[in-house]
Amino acid sequence: MKLIKRMSNLLSANLNDVLDNCEDPEKMLRQAVREMETALGRLMDGAARAIGHQKLLGRQLGEQRQAIGQRVRTAELALARGDEAAARRELRRKIEHTQMADALAHQAATAEELGDRLRQQVTAMRLKLAEARRKLAEISARNRAAVARRKFIEAIPREAIDGAVVSTFDRICARVEQSEAESEALLELLGVDEFADPFDADVEAELRAMREAASHVTH
Repeated sequence: MKLIKRMSNLLSANLNDVLDNCEDPEKMLRQAVREMETALGRLMDGAARAIGHQKLLGRQLGEQRQAIGQRVRTAELALARGDEAAARRELRRKIEHTQMADALAHQAATAEELGDRLRQQVTAMRLKLAEARRKLAEISARNRAAVARRKFIEAIPREAIDGAVVSTFDRICARVEQSEAESEALLELLGVDEFADPFDADVEAELRAMREAASHVTH
């Protein structure tokens, strides 16, 4: 009874509201899913028995109604051949079948109402169980991601977290930039173009030699 009452509370509750007020929602959902699965199994067993009984009553009711029709036809045939005693016997049996059919009809109506209610409860339980499973998968994934983030942060050296590594890197970059600027200044003072082609000196020397050779030929 406690399980059924708890399932009734879960069915009528909003899972989001329940989880918001829970210290460990994943643990709570795992427990709820297990209890829902157990309750759903019991509910389906009960529903199967109730619906099976409903079907049996329906068949029995059909049989009684067929018997009523058969007794009426048999009584009519007996009366047609002048056998009123036989006709009376058939009509008395017809009354018995009618009484039985009335009782079975009442039982069948009650069983049908119960069966419909149990079907609705099974459907509602399945929907709530599916919702709880989706929530459990979502919360489990979020918890795994949070644990992974925490492990990653714990693995980072403390000096990196404190900014020491970043500061050291910034100082090295600043030193390199200062050295590059000083080199450019020296090249500028020496009148050297840092982008000059290294082969220009060789070309100029060869050009001067050609000029000197041409001047000797002219003289």
